[in-house]
Amino acid sequence: MQEDMTNALINIPSLTNFVKSIVKEAVEEDKKDLTGKTWNIKQFRETCCRGKGDNWVRTFIFDEFPEVNYKNGGFVVNPRKTPEGKTTIIFAKEACEWMQKHQHEIDWNAKITS
Repeated sequence: MQEDMTNALINIPSLTNFVKSIVKEAVEEDKKDLTGKTWNIKQFRETCCRGKGDNWVRTFIFDEFPEVNYKNGGFVVNPRKTPEGKTTIIFAKEACEWMQKHQHEIDWNAKITS
């Protein structure tokens, strides 16, 4: 009898849909949060540089703006291969914040010359 009353008071399918929508929203928000996340050069290029090539990004962002280098307090570890390291690691949140502040200082029409 008690079980029948509970089912009558709570619409289980509606409650299930409500919980699913809340969980889905929370997962989407978590995906957007870049706190503590790192990218490789490809992810950075695609997300922040409209798909510019690796060499273009290294030349016109990492080389032109030495403050982005981790050694200088920036967001990119190993902007170029060195004896110290070859894998480029980019701190996603800091990279997005820096790019937002400096997007008008970057020469987006610059060309790599052979």
